[in-house]
Order: sequence, then C-alpha cells, then structure tokens
Amino acid sequence: MKICLISFDNWGYDEKITHELIKMEHEAFHIKLSDYKYNYKNTGKRIINFLNKIIFQKNIKKIKTEEFILSVLRNKGLQDKIIVINPERISKNCHLRIKSYSSSYIAYLYDSIDRYDNKKLIIDNIFDKVFTFDKKDAHDYNLLFLSNYIHLNKKVAKNKPQHKVLSITSIDDRYPTINNIIGHLDHNKISHETIFFGKRRPHKLKKSVTFTKEKLSQSQIQEKAENSEIILDVLRENQNGLSFRIFDALALDKKIITTNDSVIEYDFYNPNNIFVIDKNKIEIPKDFFNTEYQKIPNTIYEKYTLNSWIKNILKE
Repeated sequence: MKICLISFDNWGYDEKITHELIKMEHEAFHIKLSDYKYNYKNTGKRIINFLNKIIFQKNIKKIKTEEFILSVLRNKGLQDKIIVINPERISKNCHLRIKSYSSSYIAYLYDSIDRYDNKKLIIDNIFDKVFTFDKKDAHDYNLLFLSNYIHLNKKVAKNKPQHKVLSITSIDDRYPTINNIIGHLDHNKISHETIFFGKRRPHKLKKSVTFTKEKLSQSQIQEKAENSEIILDVLRENQNGLSFRIFDALALDKKIITTNDSVIEYDFYNPNNIFVIDKNKIEIPKDFFNTEYQKIPNTIYEKYTLNSWIKNILKE
C-alpha cells in the first residue's frame, strides 16, 4: 500500500510511524515539515511578511510550507492513504489539494481540540476519518478514539536506577504544578531528576532542578527514564488524552505519577504502578515509592504498540 505521512514531528515520534510502515512492507514516506526551512532573502522580506501577517493575515512561511507539501506529492503521485497528524497548522485549501492525491485522507489528533482548534476542519468534513487520542473529544465531536502508542522498544533496565522520579518538561502552564510536586519530593527526601527547558530561566527555580535552553533528544530522554523508577506526567491545561510519557513508562516497566485521572479508564491501569495525584493537594503515599513495579500482561501491552496503532489507522 502506498502511504504518505504529513506532520511537523518536533519530537521525532512520527518518523517512527514511517519506519514501522516500511517494516510492515508498505511503500511509505514522511513529509516532515519541521525539516522544511524557509529563508528570507533579506531583512526587507522579513518585515513585509510580518506586516502581511498583521494586516492581511497572510503568512509567506506558511504558504511556502504548503507549496512544499504539494510539490512532494506531485513528485510522488497518487497514494492509497495520506495521514496528517495535528492538521490545524495547514489551511483548508491546502488540505483539499492534499486530499486529491489520495483515495483516503486521514487525520490524527494527539492534542486536544480545546488546545488546538481543529473544529472548523472537522465540521467541514475534509477528512475521510478523524482519530483522536482524547476520549472526551471523541465523544463530543463524534470522532474515532485511538490512544497514543508505545514508540520505544520494550526494555528492562539492567542496573539499579539512581533516581526515584524523572520529570522533563518545557516551561509552560505545567510549571507551577510540577514545582509543587518537586517541593513535596524534596521535603520527603525522595530523589529525583527534574529538567525544565525553555527560552528563559523561570523565577523561583528550585535548587534541586536543572534548567536548559536545549531540548533533549529521544535517546537522552530514554536514557534518563531508564535511570529512574518513576516518570512524572503532568497534563497541560484543557488536555485529557494520555501523553507519550505514559507509554514510555509501559515500555520501560516504570511507575507513573500523573495528574491525568482518565488513566484509570484504561485496561493497563494498576494502582500499584500508577498514582493519580490531585494537583491542588499534593500528597503521595510513601508505599508507592517502595513497592516493586508489577508487569502488565503481554496481551494488554500489545494493544498499545505502534504496530497495533498503525493497523487501527489503516483499518477499512
């Protein structure tokens, strides 16, 4: 089957979808928009683009990106399926032109609609199928539910982890909650590795955490996760679906502390492995840090692999 995947893929998750598709013997390729760079010819062009965005709502960088997508499709020809991830950053007109290159145009949302407004694209029935990782959005907008997936190879740490808890997060609306949780861990002398990244160092940064302006690579994050017993997962505002941190923990046999109470609805939920924390009342039982991880059955684990995710996406 000829399959095209279109996404920005800032974290490198989506590239693994293409690799898995090829392993499954599909003829697949990835239009990775984060790799496409539009360079202004001079400062004047940059200023003109800024004014166009403000006055005419016209963004030359977005226009050139969409032209790039269409040029690749013209070169590759008709596809059996085209899958676009988080489609809100592409205009309706471009989506319609992309759709003309395939008999099946599929969207997958791994951000909640309240965070990135896809309502107009969904209402206009541009896509043949729309999947979402958010159960609430699936119910509210009559979409197909499909959680995120395990993108890591299953691996059990050989050495004893150095830290109890790992948290790697951008500086955003989660910062105050994570800071409060870290305060609780410090007060109870629970070891942790906490890394915040962003453009500016935040105020009141605790001495026990690290700040960097550079995002960590997938391999760096995995190495740090393997060196911890528990992964901290704090939701962004207006998000309900399960983040990739949950699935990283499943792959690496790690416990989870999360603010996402929807996790209890999933068949892999085990209170021994997953503690749902109330961000307004930070309390974590000491026993949670001392009990061993309990492995989940392989039949459940397999449901959340990337291979299973792809089969669900491609299912007629």
